[in-house]
Amino acid sequence: MFGRLAGRVLGFFLLVVVAAPALAEEPTALIQRLGGQAISIVANDKASTDQKKASFEALFEEGFDVPLVARIVLGRYWRAATPEQQDEYTSLFHRYIIGTYSTRLNAYSGQTFEVGGEQRLSDDEVLVKSLIKEPGGPDLKVDWRVLNRNGENRIVDVVVEGVSMAITHRSEFAAVISKTGNVETLLQKLRSQVGNS
Repeated sequence: MFGRLAGRVLGFFLLVVVAAPALAEEPTALIQRLGGQAISIVANDKASTDQKKASFEALFEEGFDVPLVARIVLGRYWRAATPEQQDEYTSLFHRYIIGTYSTRLNAYSGQTFEVGGEQRLSDDEVLVKSLIKEPGGPDLKVDWRVLNRNGENRIVDVVVEGVSMAITHRSEFAAVISKTGNVETLLQKLRSQVGNS
């Protein structure tokens, strides 16, 4: 269930080659701009799947703090991994996310995006609230955790109807690692999943 909802949400945001750098933007402005651009892209039925996937990857890399998200998702197992495993895992995680969510990029059916307020979580972290409004259906509540590091605002988590993308993937990855207690088990699984991407 989360994967389907998150796919629709990330499909809106991870389809756009961002035109302006994120570092000068406040969190709410960042999410508003990305959402507006993403809606205009997904509504364009002339874009091919390959074009959407390329834009998805570009926006993921610019909008999200990919290395930090990867580390958050791996959780306590990050410290158990060697530096070489950490590097490989971060690369595999990037490809895994692109492959997982880019398969859901053509699910647009007239949704609109609306940014609400924001909640400050700490001096450097803000939760930006938004709604994806479904034609003839219930609105989808989506919160974006935006972290400022070194003056740059980047997304570190997406919370769809109260369910965190990072925590969901962390649970999935921990279940894989727990079978052997070794991070290599997860790396093997990710290698096989992204091998054809």
